[in-house]
Amino acid sequence: MLRALLERGIKPDLVVGVSIGAWNGAWIAHRPDIEWARKLEDVWRQVTRRTIDMVWWRAAGNMVRRRPSLYEGGGLSRFVARHLQVHNFEDLAVPLHTVAIDLTMGTKAVFSHGPLAPAVLASSAVPGVFPPVTIEGHQHVDGGLVDPTGLDTAIELGARRVYVLDSGYHGRLPAPLGSMNAIVDHTFQVAAQHRTRWTIQQMGRSVEIVHLRPDAGFLRHSMDFGATEFYLAEGYRYAAEVLDARRARRRAVQLAPIAAPVYH
Repeated sequence: MLRALLERGIKPDLVVGVSIGAWNGAWIAHRPDIEWARKLEDVWRQVTRRTIDMVWWRAAGNMVRRRPSLYEGGGLSRFVARHLQVHNFEDLAVPLHTVAIDLTMGTKAVFSHGPLAPAVLASSAVPGVFPPVTIEGHQHVDGGLVDPTGLDTAIELGARRVYVLDSGYHGRLPAPLGSMNAIVDHTFQVAAQHRTRWTIQQMGRSVEIVHLRPDAGFLRHSMDFGATEFYLAEGYRYAAEVLDARRARRRAVQLAPIAAPVYH
């Protein structure tokens, strides 16, 4: 979706990233151009559950020990450290804001300054999956439950036109879910979908919102990397189709003949 936008000359004035969008946002805010978006696709093609240490025996051991999360988070930390190009928000080419939940204060937290990696990790620390990230003495987790796509935060920051790149998966189930992980994951997806729709309904009259949400079918889990190539292709195809249709409609309006006034 990022590449489709950039190919059509749509570049961000600011970027808001939530959950894994914080990582994607940090990448594109460093260098918002087509070639850099292609490199991001290449990064995701290499990712597996092992890349971020999401192996079943770790999860089983942590459940038995009653740890705060199924996985320690070291794999995700190494992944972010290896691929982030800069160390601080101030070094990015485009202003970036990442969204998390501040568990200590019970509020939404928006990071825009200072060290970049901790803020990205905090925004993508899925509760129960990865451990909370402590920043300035406060525990933080994934911001997806308070602002699933960053739309609320973008509007609060004064954005008048927002392109929402929604990577949530389809809400309907092909069959009943049978695992705890899948049930929790799908619950988050449904909640995020309803929250985003509500914001669009409330703010769509005062802010131009372009909601890009490919209907690529049902994932077994949002961290199932087995179909990465398909989802990259579908995201690009869908975004290109929507953006081209919007452009065609605008051109049609601009070229529509204007009736000459009739004087009596």
